[in-house]
Amino acid sequence: MTLPGAIALMAACLAAVIDWLAVARDDLRTERIAKPAVIVALIAAVLLAGPGSTPVRVLLIIALAASLAGDLLLLPPGRFTAGLVAFLLAHLAYLALFLQGPLDAGTALVGLGMSAVVLLVAGRPILAGAGRAGMGGPVAAYFGAICLMAIAATAGVSPGATVGAWLFILSDALLGWDRFAAPPAGSAAAAARRRAAVMVTYHAAQILLTVAVLGSSVS
Repeated sequence: MTLPGAIALMAACLAAVIDWLAVARDDLRTERIAKPAVIVALIAAVLLAGPGSTPVRVLLIIALAASLAGDLLLLPPGRFTAGLVAFLLAHLAYLALFLQGPLDAGTALVGLGMSAVVLLVAGRPILAGAGRAGMGGPVAAYFGAICLMAIAATAGVSPGATVGAWLFILSDALLGWDRFAAPPAGSAAAAARRRAAVMVTYHAAQILLTVAVLGSSVS
């Protein structure tokens, strides 16, 4: 990692904290700047990480760029379906990225088992609620893509990528639960806390995934 790349990573972490505080305070003006700034800084970190343009780095940039589009689309009031498509593309890019490296069958089975648990605990009520909202198909496709991404990350035996991938699932599960399964928040403060939990886990996931990929031997 070069010094400019490390500085960009630190900028991403700082922007993430600013965004979390803005979401918790329901400060939309600051959120509109800080939220996309996190991913922009991560893209800069990839571009500044060092010479070379490997398939892994290209796929990482595609995943982050699609995530940036999703972030912008989901800013309040939000275009949920379009944002879902953008993040679906991001997860497919991450999946292709993890398939570039060696995979371990044993840890892949662990990831498969964890995905089954997520489906039973959170997936079923989320998918049921999405079905009632007329979005069962898109949400199911998205759920399948992110689980495949997490299984591939787990099979790659990279602790950072594995934790990042499952934090991504946690973030999306929190978002899906809030939208399709949970009762409405009792107050604006409660709604802000729910959104803050989604953003903390989401940004932690993206930062961990970026650091893990840049630090891998195939980057």
